[in-house]
Amino acid sequence: MSAVTNASSMAKPSMFSLITQNGIAGATTINDASQGHNNKLNSSNGGNSRCNNCTCSPGLLSRNNRRSSLYLRRMMSTSSNSNLHSHSHNNRHGIPSLNSNSNPSSPKKSFITEEPSLLSSPVSSPNLLDDSCNNILTPNEHNTSLRLEKLRNLMKDLDLGIYIIPSEDEHQSEYTSIVDQRRSFISGFSGSAGIAIITREISSMNEKPEGLAFLATDGRYFTQATNELDFNWNLIKLNNDSNSLSWEQCTIDNAALLSLDSGKLVNIGIDPKLITFNEINYLNNLINKKIEENNKLKIKLIPIRDNLIDKIWNEFEEKPIRKFNKIFKLDDKFTGESTLSKLNRLNLNYFKKLNINTMILNSLDEISWLLNLRGNDIDYNPLFYSYLIINDSNNLILYTNNHERFSNDLKNYLIEINCKLKFYDEIWFDIRKISSNLKIENKKLLLTNDANWKMINCIIGKNFIQIESPIKLMKEIKNSIELNGQIKAQIDDGYALIKFFSWLENQLIKKCEFITEFDASMKLLEIRKELNNFKGLSFETISSTGSNSAIIHYSPPKFGSELIDPNKIYLCDSGSQFLNGTTDTTRTLHFSEPSNEEIENYTLVLKGHIALSNLIIPNNHVTGFQIDCIARQFLWNKGLDYSHGTGHGVDSFGPVHSSGVGIGFRDYCNKNKLQKGNLISNEPGYYKPNCYGIRIENMVYLKEISENSNYLKFETTTKVPYCKKLININLLTNIEKKWINDYHESIWKLYENKFEKKSWEWNWLKRETSPL
Repeated sequence: MSAVTNASSMAKPSMFSLITQNGIAGATTINDASQGHNNKLNSSNGGNSRCNNCTCSPGLLSRNNRRSSLYLRRMMSTSSNSNLHSHSHNNRHGIPSLNSNSNPSSPKKSFITEEPSLLSSPVSSPNLLDDSCNNILTPNEHNTSLRLEKLRNLMKDLDLGIYIIPSEDEHQSEYTSIVDQRRSFISGFSGSAGIAIITREISSMNEKPEGLAFLATDGRYFTQATNELDFNWNLIKLNNDSNSLSWEQCTIDNAALLSLDSGKLVNIGIDPKLITFNEINYLNNLINKKIEENNKLKIKLIPIRDNLIDKIWNEFEEKPIRKFNKIFKLDDKFTGESTLSKLNRLNLNYFKKLNINTMILNSLDEISWLLNLRGNDIDYNPLFYSYLIINDSNNLILYTNNHERFSNDLKNYLIEINCKLKFYDEIWFDIRKISSNLKIENKKLLLTNDANWKMINCIIGKNFIQIESPIKLMKEIKNSIELNGQIKAQIDDGYALIKFFSWLENQLIKKCEFITEFDASMKLLEIRKELNNFKGLSFETISSTGSNSAIIHYSPPKFGSELIDPNKIYLCDSGSQFLNGTTDTTRTLHFSEPSNEEIENYTLVLKGHIALSNLIIPNNHVTGFQIDCIARQFLWNKGLDYSHGTGHGVDSFGPVHSSGVGIGFRDYCNKNKLQKGNLISNEPGYYKPNCYGIRIENMVYLKEISENSNYLKFETTTKVPYCKKLININLLTNIEKKWINDYHESIWKLYENKFEKKSWEWNWLKRETSPL
């Protein structure tokens, strides 16, 4: 995808000139404007020709009242395959639920309960007709036209040309509560990462405001976004190639076109709590560069105090209310370090060196880790809404609501760590007050790079400095208690996965039962609930059969999820939250006879997975960016690749994704060097769109290869067998075969006495862990 040509080189093109149709469902993608600017909205080729910039969606009419070609193909596919899945529909409604006491479609509650269960509504996902690799993806029949119209009316009232809607909440959380899922509300895209950009033709005299809508996301969600976005939306594929358009550049280029078209100032609005100050600086730099190229342009970023999505939400559905649920202290036997010890390290290593005495934290995972507290406010994440102010005397102020949720024991604990409670929204007044007092003393306030724009706007004297959060770096290095907890958590979770995979094979092959993807995920949850210290899932289970497995972050809907086909690949990516650790494991299975292509590609992924597992690196010397190619090399040799990172950091009873370390091609993976004690995933994959997906994921941590050595190895904590029938041993070296056999032997020794001898689970485990 080519970058948009500078607006200054065009002669007032139409706002719609940026868009061309690439022939896929739902959303379109952004193409080079040097091609697109000649594609006018009203084609001169006649009413029956295909519109060059068509963004038609299946089942919905385009701007020019044309049906998309995909819709016609779907109709043809339906008529020719009407009997293909008749048994699927009959059995979907005839099989009793595997978890009759669970109702995941009930109103969302947090996953941490006295009776642990998954209590979040499953994301609606498309069904896929996957009987061949030429099958057609069926997008959601979701029309956002009226929502966009209402939003643009508000934009008109505020004289906005563009409005930006991030995925994150005001704490820059990756996974958010439903009350903060504004981008999903306006776009229909349910992925965890992405940003929406809405434009309004400020020179248009039409009664209904017009404009464009863009959704930018990364490679994990390209297929999902294509399916979920309707005809109003245009997909920006981030990091797709060296010429990929960034969402920031798209925003500024569209603002430039609006300014050229109208000759007016174009205001770009955004809720200042939902974007970092660093991102605002980057956008302003792009604006200044654009204006230097053409001094006729007038563009300005402005903060919008009242979120526009919140204003229209109740016109379409009841807007959720932010909940402040129970908070509890995580025992030191799980954390391995007290809050006072962590504060002393922070004071010594950062406050004194930077000559700073006051710091503000807004990242929920960092606040929870530092205070050794856990909460219940966001699904799958044991966190609570809060801000925290710290000074060099280790005095703390915690800003959160519903102080009644603090038990007497918890209030006494806060007194022990010198922590005062204030209400959530008092943070804004206190930032102004504290920064003003520091200004008088000629001192500065310390903020992290995650600080939002509103926090900066509250610092009138601009007496602050920003750094990468020291808490983020500190919590990435796990202590021995945390690592031992992780090992125990993985053993327990491995037991559940072995029990589940053996059960699933038994149901599909021996009993010939019909099991949906969703029912399988509920069965896995049912098994996990029996484990000690289990507090819920660490993310929504990815249970996917056939072509659904090619959707990297697919989650099966409760109603209408596919029947698991034993003749196709089944991919399961799942994780648990235990008091002693957070898990994340992916296995790709086949219950029948896989194709040669599937076997070969699985083996290539496995070879990369083993290569990373066997790697030796010097401590604090190498970044995850530098070793990412180790896992990709065998796929690259065949011209194949995957569009997600190879590994991500994981917290201890916290978010399953932590951004302090990672292995991959994105910028954050090149910031911090890998060190002893880092806990990280190892998960290469391969995805053939509309056909199948492969991913193999273990959790690993970095430990010394020998005592007092400066070199580290990756120690695997996950204990779940690989799928032997998907392995081509002829493609493996002797070292790789030995590694697999040793790994499987360790699993057999660990679990053979945990299952009844000669039971189905025991026999399955013995077969899957036998030597290659």
